[in-house]
Order: sequence, then C-alpha cells, then structure tokens
Amino acid sequence: MTRAPRPWQLRDYVFAAFMTIGIAVASVITVPLTLSIPLPGIRTVVWAPFAGIFLTLGMARLQRSGSVALMIGVLALILSRVSWIITAFLVIALLTTELVMGFRGGFYGSVNRLLGNVLFFSSATVAGAIVGAYAAGDVFAAWVGQVWVLILMTAVSGLSGGLGWWLGERVVKQLQRAGKLDVS
Repeated sequence: MTRAPRPWQLRDYVFAAFMTIGIAVASVITVPLTLSIPLPGIRTVVWAPFAGIFLTLGMARLQRSGSVALMIGVLALILSRVSWIITAFLVIALLTTELVMGFRGGFYGSVNRLLGNVLFFSSATVAGAIVGAYAAGDVFAAWVGQVWVLILMTAVSGLSGGLGWWLGERVVKQLQRAGKLDVS
C-alpha cells in the first residue's frame, strides 16, 4: 500500500531525534555487557531487541522511506566522534535497509516494519564483521573466515531484531489505544 508522501515536518524530526536518543541509550546499556565476548555480531544481538523498539516506533510514526536514515544516520554521525568503524557499519546497514524498503514503498504496515528491523540488524552484523575484519586485521578476520559463524550470528541478529519489532509493535498498539499515535 503506497501513499503520497507528505512533506517532513518539524515534529517528525523531533520524534526521530527522541527515537535516536532511545536507540543510543539502548546501546550504552547493552554494549558494555558484551565487550568480553569475542564473537562477531554479539553486540548487535543484545542491542537489537531494545533498539528495535525505538526503531519500530520511529518507522510506525514516520512511515516513509528515509525514516531509518533519519534515526540511524544521526546516531552514526554522533558516534563518528567515537569510532569510524561503528559509523561505517551503521551507514552500510541503513543504506541497505533504506534501499530495500524504498522498493517496498516505505514502512507502512507492521510487515514492512518487521522486514525493516530484521534487515537493519542482520545487515549491521554482516557490515560490522566486514568493516571490523578490515580494521582489526587477522584477529577479527579469522571469525569472518568462518562463514558458518557469520551466517549464524546474522540469523540470530535478525531474530533479535524481530523481537525488538514485536516489542515495539506492542508499544505502538498501546499508544494507538491511548490516542497518542496514528499509524493508519
């Protein structure tokens, strides 16, 4: 179902900014829990259910192509001061997600939001492994060389993103019932 896009408004940017803050806070809380686990994608697996809630809310409210780019792009820009590796894999994941979802007509409907979440977190795992292997060299490249580990972690990241979507959709329904969110 495709709709005529309405122009971006200030309230869209403000809402996206708050969702970006939620995604960043989820990262600050979850990533330190996984620092000692040397497995590619583990940070994404743990981060995805929590970040997926905010990503789903943003997609539900904004409902158009560019929604993920607006939220994750700002996060990548902020994190560029911390690590170019994080910025690189976030940008690759958001471009992959936006490209695919652009062909699907945006983020209208829960199925498109599910696909957007799964695609974003799965592609973040693959992009993170590739960029990490490039930056870290032999140590990280050994993990990427074990394709079955990368495939498994990509699938688990996608499932974890699906969990975040499911939790986010529960919040969307509650906000709809309260009359605070219109996703029709």
